[in-house]
Amino acid sequence: MPAGDDNSPTPYGSLKIPDCFGADAELLTAAEVAKLLRISTSSVRRLQQRRRIPFLKVGGSIRFAKHDIISYLARQRTETIDK
Repeated sequence: MPAGDDNSPTPYGSLKIPDCFGADAELLTAAEVAKLLRISTSSVRRLQQRRRIPFLKVGGSIRFAKHDIISYLARQRTETIDK
């Protein structure tokens, strides 16, 4: 089978990878997330350590899926109170 064939067997059997982690998923560093959220890198690390934002370990590095950061922002939104 050619390399990269979607039907090729994997060591994980029939593991389904969510779309946000597909080949086109955008992974961000803590510094990139900080810039996106307009907060400090240490604040991003604090959110990560407290498990407030999802993260991935790639080798020895921490990465964040952009999709997860956008979802985090949506969860933080406070609606107005209508009178």
